[in-house]
Amino acid sequence: MNRYTLLIVALLLIPQFAFAQATSTSSTLEAVTSTAPVDNGSSNGTDGSGAPENGVSDREGQYERAVVESVSVGSSSIPGGAEQIKLFRVRFLSGPMINQIREIHSDVGSNPYNLDPHAGDKVVIFMQPAETGWSLYIEGFDRRGAMLWLIGLFVLTLVLLSGWQGVKVALGIALSIAMIGYILIPLYLRGVNAVPLAIVLAGLFTLISSGLTIGWNRKTVVISVGTMGGALVAYLISLIFVDATRLSGLSTEDDRLFFNKNPLLDPRGLLFAGIIIAAVGVLEDVAVSIASGVSEVRRANPKIGFKDLFTAGMVIGRDHMGALANTLVFAYVGASLSTLLLYEQFGGSWLKFINFDSVTDEVVRSLAGTIGLVFTVPITALLAAWATVRMPPESKSHRH
Repeated sequence: MNRYTLLIVALLLIPQFAFAQATSTSSTLEAVTSTAPVDNGSSNGTDGSGAPENGVSDREGQYERAVVESVSVGSSSIPGGAEQIKLFRVRFLSGPMINQIREIHSDVGSNPYNLDPHAGDKVVIFMQPAETGWSLYIEGFDRRGAMLWLIGLFVLTLVLLSGWQGVKVALGIALSIAMIGYILIPLYLRGVNAVPLAIVLAGLFTLISSGLTIGWNRKTVVISVGTMGGALVAYLISLIFVDATRLSGLSTEDDRLFFNKNPLLDPRGLLFAGIIIAAVGVLEDVAVSIASGVSEVRRANPKIGFKDLFTAGMVIGRDHMGALANTLVFAYVGASLSTLLLYEQFGGSWLKFINFDSVTDEVVRSLAGTIGLVFTVPITALLAAWATVRMPPESKSHRH
């Protein structure tokens, strides 16, 4: 199997993995916060064909795709009167009820996610085993199509602007995501410590992405070691301050619900693993800049020594570090803007706000990552200068 065949196979896996992640993420996040976001009963929307298929008895249920055929408004009798309901007529697109049509009832007055599917919309259905068949609930919209288009646009943009180099970047990203989805998460759910897993996988991420874009050479090793050096510093800092701030890794309601159902799993281990993986992407950026800059300086002046190369690497790193520190901090802030609204909710009290779990979590993540970024600069500059003086200057014809 040549490299082009491997590339095609990997790119074909991107939408498949995105499909699985999109369905899992959208449905799980909405399902765990409410037993039935749209459907308010289990007697309607069941499959009268008998008990569910084998294989789902050890789960709470399963998620399948469906399309809304029609929507109508009706009423349902309740003690002392009646309430208005919506009837969603859906046709299943996957699962044991594929191509079957069922009606799902929705209480118009108790829809916490404000879901309002229309005819033609594709939705995710939660199918829960019941004595008479299945209880059906609309969990959310099926977002796979939009995500696939976005992934396709992303890959197309890389290819159009960077050619074969862009294809290799997309391949590196796909392999990194696949390793998280098929190695880190499954092993963690089986009880494996997430921290050493994250460290090993982060090193592999860096080697793969740098090797694909730069080449499998000494520069790639320098970038990988420099990146992992900064990531380990970020982990050690977070280890100290997660203990100091008494963070448990249960900063959101979703976290608490999940780990209550899985008490043998370590939430703090997952918190540390997230810090390591999140930091690696930014740290690799500065490591690449330093390693490439030192290599170019050496090529321009083959007689330059170790000290001057190290100084050049530090200058490049310091210039790049300010922008990346802002990138790292604002990436976390941008992802948690809704959390900032809690400041007003708690009456403008900074005492309450700064001690909120999710706020402390983001502060530790962002600042630990930024400290790791600072340490990446001298580590990579030192390694790049040492590696460069030990090999002959690279000729222009062999530039990557």
